[in-house]
Amino acid sequence: MNIAKVAVLAFAFAGCGGGSGLGPQELQKQEKKLRDRLPIDWVHYNSGDYQGAIDFFAKTLEQAETFEGSEAILNEIKSEAQNGIAWAFFRQQDLESAWNSFQQATRLNRRNPDAWAGWAGVALASGRYNDTAQFAIQALETGGTYNSAFRIDESDRELGHDRIDNRHIRLMLAEAYFQLGRYSAIDRADPNNATAQVRLLKGAFTFHDPGQLLQEISKVSLELQQETTGGF
Repeated sequence: MNIAKVAVLAFAFAGCGGGSGLGPQELQKQEKKLRDRLPIDWVHYNSGDYQGAIDFFAKTLEQAETFEGSEAILNEIKSEAQNGIAWAFFRQQDLESAWNSFQQATRLNRRNPDAWAGWAGVALASGRYNDTAQFAIQALETGGTYNSAFRIDESDRELGHDRIDNRHIRLMLAEAYFQLGRYSAIDRADPNNATAQVRLLKGAFTFHDPGQLLQEISKVSLELQQETTGGF
């Protein structure tokens, strides 16, 4: 084999394997460092320092750009940071910024129920009722027994905030369907209607007219507000 061929092979093998060049242990350290930031970021949010939370989550996003591990892990971390930013904007009543950040969070990780729930809340507050229904359904489908206050990651890091659960999501669905005129199965031959959601919340409810339905939705909303704090 001549020298030229040896040089070509050496160059080829040097480029093989791709990746960052970091070993598994070093990549795990990078991942742990990023994930360890997220509970601290949420502490700022939970203290009511929403601008501080935005700044801290943004710093996590900035540091995530140096992560050399898998794209799936990177997107999961970035999704949670964008999610935290979005909730903070929501608390500041900056609906446009919250919308954009929730959109980014769900693009990065479509199985982030907390981001879908928050985005549904922003959509409802913005009067975008079709979007509210779409996002709320996505939250229910991906969230299982979702409760924002008790969120943890796979290593039991605490990511909890507010006190939003599946009942709030179904209430948003009921409100959205009501605004869309989808009062009951009588009005629309499918289960996606306000009455169906109220039944899931109350256990028993018979639809008579829109006024009675609206009164029941308001009653459920008041009950949830009295039971929890930090709702929509």
